[in-house]
Amino acid sequence: MNDITLEEKSAASTLSDMEIFIFPELMFSLVLANILSPRLWKWRELEWFQGIRDMRPKKRLQRLRQHIMDNYTFNLDLETWGLTTQERELRRFAPFLSPDEIASSNALFGYQGDVYYYDIDIRRHFGLDKYTSDTIPYWKTETVEAMDAFRRQPGRQVGAGECVSLAALYAAAAFVVCGLPLESIYLMATPLHSQNFLDVDTGILTNNRRLVTKAMWANGTVISQQARRALEHERVTIVSHATGWIHLLYPKATISPAAYDDFSRKLKDFLVPPEGAADTRLVVPRLPDPARVEFTHEEEPLNLTTEMSRDDIAARLKAIRTTNRAAALAPYAAHSLGETESAPFVKAALERCPVSKVATLDEIAAMDSESIYDGPSRCASPDEAWNYRTGDGLEKCLLAANALSISHGTIEITDGIATLKTENAQICAFPTRKEPKDRVLKW
Repeated sequence: MNDITLEEKSAASTLSDMEIFIFPELMFSLVLANILSPRLWKWRELEWFQGIRDMRPKKRLQRLRQHIMDNYTFNLDLETWGLTTQERELRRFAPFLSPDEIASSNALFGYQGDVYYYDIDIRRHFGLDKYTSDTIPYWKTETVEAMDAFRRQPGRQVGAGECVSLAALYAAAAFVVCGLPLESIYLMATPLHSQNFLDVDTGILTNNRRLVTKAMWANGTVISQQARRALEHERVTIVSHATGWIHLLYPKATISPAAYDDFSRKLKDFLVPPEGAADTRLVVPRLPDPARVEFTHEEEPLNLTTEMSRDDIAARLKAIRTTNRAAALAPYAAHSLGETESAPFVKAALERCPVSKVATLDEIAAMDSESIYDGPSRCASPDEAWNYRTGDGLEKCLLAANALSISHGTIEITDGIATLKTENAQICAFPTRKEPKDRVLKW
């Protein structure tokens, strides 16, 4: 397995849509981060899910759908995570993909799909027309903790997340709660959407909060039309699976060829309208071409089973971090500073949290002191702490460093106090329960 770069580790901490496009292994790293989340395992204790493993797989997933429908909503607001520019991001990603390749395949950099997206004016559709043509959003993919924390915002009663967040949550919960094998779950990303194909019965698609069966796909309703939109009008850029991934642009793929062939065949069968369907249009998915890639076999399989406990899964993933890229990046996606070096997280915190730049020291000091992440290891990024107006002392110091644009500084943790310092001054100090591996965070 090739060495993982600082940029890739840092991107795992941010988990924006554009970063997942550049580093496709991040999609499954987020799934693994959610699988490891104690928050998700607590769902198994809910009365709603009692006896779920005794139900048929389709019934289990319907139970899960209702829980997600009741507790989360879709959110793709431009202001949630702030804005950046195409020029800045193209410069950042130049070592990995050329600007032309990115622009031809990613909606934030110029790709508009077929005539449907030209007709609706994609920038106007997302509200980007009020900014310069170079402006694009940080559409960050949320962990289950960050999705839950949306409840803290004024006027919100439930959690929220964008399409990749919901797809990753569905994949992790289908495994942890429903007992669906990871090998039966395929995540698909198009330039403007993310959804899953679940190999259950004749197939099930996730579409944001909803599930779509083969019969629903062709029933002609508004919901089915919304579910059809991405596969009708866009190419599939990435397919991510427990065995690896395949990307529209990269010459190598890590997914099992047999698994990809099985997925491709079953998805195409799913999209064929059944006899007597209200909507008889045939959609042929535009998937990455397996003939143009070299399938590599250099990574150790995850080998996670539905009978494993959370501790078993954590031990297995830790054991294969040097031989499986998704497992190696999972603790970075989970913001687990007790398991990782701090530099990638700090880099993301100070370079890619623009929405929290407006915070003042007085506002930071007045915020609640509870982290959105449970335990001493995992830490919220500055934009998460600011968006939800709560943060542990270490998180408040990172937020202050970002808001004050401190280019060189340290955060020292001593005797339960996190202290932000520059070369010449102590800026602020707050009590902290966090215990990162690095007791001094330096940049």
